[in-house]
Amino acid sequence: MSRRTLGVIIVVAVAALLALGVAAAQTHTSRAAVEPTPLTGPTAGAAAYEYMAELTDEIGSRVAGSAEEARAATRITEWFAELGYLPDTQEFSLDEAGVSRNVIAIKPGDGQGQIVIGAHYDSVDVGRGAFDNASGVGLMMQLADALRDEPTPYTLVFVAFGAEETGLRGSAHYVDEMSDVAKADTVLMINLDSVAAGDRLYCYSGEDQPWPQLALRSMARQMDAFILTSPGLNESYPYGTTGDWSDHVAFHKAGIPYLYLEATNWLLGEKDGDLNTAKDRKIWHTPKDTLSYVEQRHPGRLQAQLALEFAVLARFLTEYEIED
Repeated sequence: MSRRTLGVIIVVAVAALLALGVAAAQTHTSRAAVEPTPLTGPTAGAAAYEYMAELTDEIGSRVAGSAEEARAATRITEWFAELGYLPDTQEFSLDEAGVSRNVIAIKPGDGQGQIVIGAHYDSVDVGRGAFDNASGVGLMMQLADALRDEPTPYTLVFVAFGAEETGLRGSAHYVDEMSDVAKADTVLMINLDSVAAGDRLYCYSGEDQPWPQLALRSMARQMDAFILTSPGLNESYPYGTTGDWSDHVAFHKAGIPYLYLEATNWLLGEKDGDLNTAKDRKIWHTPKDTLSYVEQRHPGRLQAQLALEFAVLARFLTEYEIED
């Protein structure tokens, strides 16, 4: 696979997203190297999109405990192995619904501590789970591809979670299985859930530990890119935070800081992020959640949003060091 600089990735990603009129976010200073970091792998969200397409177009909806969910877990395991990782699986019971599993791949870092990067691969039974959450899995896989041979300050633990849609079961099981040492060593959890299709890109962190979203948004601004955060217009969700409805929850309860990326629109409806676009209102958990529908209604948006998120996260994971 040919090597390309992160600078090229940034230019392509930002140009594409600016063409879609993405709004600006506030600034915050973070550490970032002046020189671009060389990375392997395709640019502009192309690889992320291809992973996403295979999950949705070849497998379709992936209900927890179903044969389709199991098939998706097997395919993700194969993807990691093809990239040179030694993937592991963590099986857990869904009681009467059967079993599910987490798929885990580890990229050693240069220093102490680890960052868990997670995305759930199951879906509900309507639509094909493209937005929610093949988009997150695709972005995670492209990061795993691009960063596998790059120096990173922290060990990266990539986790494809099962059974998110039936009570956050996979992430809860993963945290339950972590030792006290592993929890103490985890400096951050990055949750990628429904990251491409909504009107705008957002990131959130806990109200008690806001630094991850501040750091990522600051780095994005340094790259002339824009990622927003929740505006705090709904009193149930203070500025910079989100709800307890995705795989960040178990980590937050364990005292681990989180960074949650999402594409939606917090200015619509109840101003809680539940409506994703002004044009289509809600996409996730509806029959609209297919690649073909989103591409027809919002041409080019998926690739552009994945490209920007990939560029910013790749730089964050290779350059940002958390201050004690």
